[in-house]
Amino acid sequence: MEKLIFWEMNEINFPYIKAYIKKGKLPNWEKFINTYGIVTTTSEDKYEELEPWIQWPTVRTGRTYKEHKVFRLGDMESSEKRQHWEILEEYGYSVAAISPINGSNRTNNSPFWIPDPWVDTKTSGKGFIERIAKAIKQAVNDNSQEKLEVKTIVTLLEGMLTKSQLSSWPQYIRNLFGVVKKQHWSKAIILDRLLADIFISLWKMHKPDFSVLFLNSGAHIQHHYMCSAMPYDGDVKNPSWYVHNSKDPMLELLEMYDNILKDLLKLKDTRLIIATGLQQVPYESPTFYWRLKNHSEFLQKIGVKFSRVQARMTRDFLLEFNHYQELVHAKKLLAEVRLENGERVFGELDDRGGDLFVSLTYGSDIKDNFNLYLNGKEYVNFRSDIAFVAIKNGHHHGTGYYLDNFRKPSKLKESIPLQGLFKVIMSHFSINMNNDLKEHV
Repeated sequence: MEKLIFWEMNEINFPYIKAYIKKGKLPNWEKFINTYGIVTTTSEDKYEELEPWIQWPTVRTGRTYKEHKVFRLGDMESSEKRQHWEILEEYGYSVAAISPINGSNRTNNSPFWIPDPWVDTKTSGKGFIERIAKAIKQAVNDNSQEKLEVKTIVTLLEGMLTKSQLSSWPQYIRNLFGVVKKQHWSKAIILDRLLADIFISLWKMHKPDFSVLFLNSGAHIQHHYMCSAMPYDGDVKNPSWYVHNSKDPMLELLEMYDNILKDLLKLKDTRLIIATGLQQVPYESPTFYWRLKNHSEFLQKIGVKFSRVQARMTRDFLLEFNHYQELVHAKKLLAEVRLENGERVFGELDDRGGDLFVSLTYGSDIKDNFNLYLNGKEYVNFRSDIAFVAIKNGHHHGTGYYLDNFRKPSKLKESIPLQGLFKVIMSHFSINMNNDLKEHV
């Protein structure tokens, strides 16, 4: 039986890939699509449910959001729903994963498992695997402040020097120069190229029966630079201080993904499945994204008592408390943090009875004289408490894409529900879902 590699290529917009192909770009994607075809996937109807941390649990459990109830980043850790890699391991197959968003590592014998940097779940593997997992977590969570610890830099360089392929180095060098030029997308491209190189290196060493590679830089770049892409035909223009009009970060990213595709297809006796979960469409008007520099310091300054704060993706963070009364007080305080005109700063507060999920939702520009108000008290220069993340260009759309080098265009359905990918994976291992799904999920 062929090994199965599942590339979770988060949120990539395939109409844009096809537009670049028409311009003579992305030769490996062109060949793959022409040979094996492409299927659309469908997901939830409500916009608030169109999040990658909801959709990928749908793929991994074979359940829609209404059935798996995983709504927040980190929620999979407390979910009782079984994920495909757990089920496969129980059937005696070896499984592995790198950076699966909102994935919980409940495997027992995985040869390598590098967690999603926003989720607290265990790492499988020793030595370099443990070091790189910690380095990626630090680099991703502190990206907006551009703070890389020395040990993080050393470990990332170790990965590039010991796990990368020679063919990757032109991309590393090109994007390292981009980092020097303050091209923020270059860091994202380097990270995904490195994750792919680590995956390929570890895969060759262990050859797991089923493995997952999750890459998120494409989603990140689309969110922040979609309106600067060649296929974009809307009216929104990114400011020149944000991205020069001669640059196309999406094309740079997709050219790197084109090379990853070529590298994955070189692995012998493998089946490659690619899915996006969602796609993105351009935002009607760009929104500024901000992130607290030091969550604990700011919360203590405004009087919020908590036992623990965990940074989540971009604007979000999770608060834990010793007593429920502290949660109630924190929720009240954060709801009352406002601008001079009365607009709320923390517009999303999800109280689950034991913890509080918070989003910094203010989406306009913030200058140095930007002050906050809470219970009659003024907090000056909020700009010093936050870091600029990006200007949001793209937002989620429920249509996704599925590609598979075990399929031919003549054998493909036009569209399938996203949860159907779970059955595709199980069928590869001859697991009869009609009998086993209820038992294991």
